[in-house]
Amino acid sequence: MTATHAKKDHSVTNQDNGVPAPSEPSAIATRQQIPGDPIAMITSSVGDDPSVSELVAFRDSRPDLKYAARQAKMCLDESMRIRLGSTDVEAAHRVAAGLMLVGLSFTAMVCTWPPDSLDEVDAKLALAEVRKPHGDDQEDDYAAMLEPDTARFIRVRRAAFNVGELMVPPRATGPASHDRGLVSWPLQGLDLTLLLPPRGGEPVFADQQAGAWAGLLSAPPDLDRLADRVERLLATADRLFLLAARPTENSAELRRAAEGAQIIAYLAAAQVALWPVERGSAGVKAKRRMAKAIDDRACRGDPLHMQAAIRHIFEEATWLAKLLGAERMATRMPTWTEIV
Repeated sequence: MTATHAKKDHSVTNQDNGVPAPSEPSAIATRQQIPGDPIAMITSSVGDDPSVSELVAFRDSRPDLKYAARQAKMCLDESMRIRLGSTDVEAAHRVAAGLMLVGLSFTAMVCTWPPDSLDEVDAKLALAEVRKPHGDDQEDDYAAMLEPDTARFIRVRRAAFNVGELMVPPRATGPASHDRGLVSWPLQGLDLTLLLPPRGGEPVFADQQAGAWAGLLSAPPDLDRLADRVERLLATADRLFLLAARPTENSAELRRAAEGAQIIAYLAAAQVALWPVERGSAGVKAKRRMAKAIDDRACRGDPLHMQAAIRHIFEEATWLAKLLGAERMATRMPTWTEIV
């Protein structure tokens, strides 16, 4: 069953004829701000021992995933511009790492949050389209020549951005006979390539605040505490799902609370996966604990896209760590159960 109608996104198209409008002023303005860790920002309101009402409120908050998708592409594109456009390689890599940290944090939000409406679906599909891995779309006259590691990477990424089969938004409508602006007619509901500057070329915004972006990495969170949070919230979600299965008056509320705890747990796991740590440090142990906690969910009924999201973010985070020095940073991937 596919959706036949979608709410019009005025940030993408003009109200009158569907022609793409310029990037939103708010999106342009945010380019000059240092957002910090976006996952910490949206989860900080919920403590380590939350109440049912707090978890329900978080589950019902529905962050703007279209904004998150735009920020993810913008920061990751700018990270590449900084790396290619600077002669000071070490300094450029530190700035690029800060940008990549924020960009992948927004990516983790888009992957992890359940698709509650066509807006969330649009955001997931748009970001998946621009982040497509090499080899994912070979032409018909090419023989299949994927290495097993590349095939696994593509499989995990597809699963991380999966929106399910029952919520597929319609493609953007084609132009009518009287429409103009055909040179930039949208191909999909949320087209990030039209909303944001092209990849490559000179830096767009981060070069003016290089010290601030590089400084993001100087204040890492307590990964051991975050690993504790992951384990505790996963256990909370399991208990609430069991309580919600009983026929009581507040079963629906308990289920929403369980979903909220589950989302926060996976977002916290993405934080642990993302932050780079040095080899032999305490952060390595925290990453191993968190990876085991998530891998143990392979035999649970957790949404597949959430499990895939952590595997995907872990893979992307290895490139972030290598920017800071592959010889001293921990870049080893966990051994995952092949559930995805």
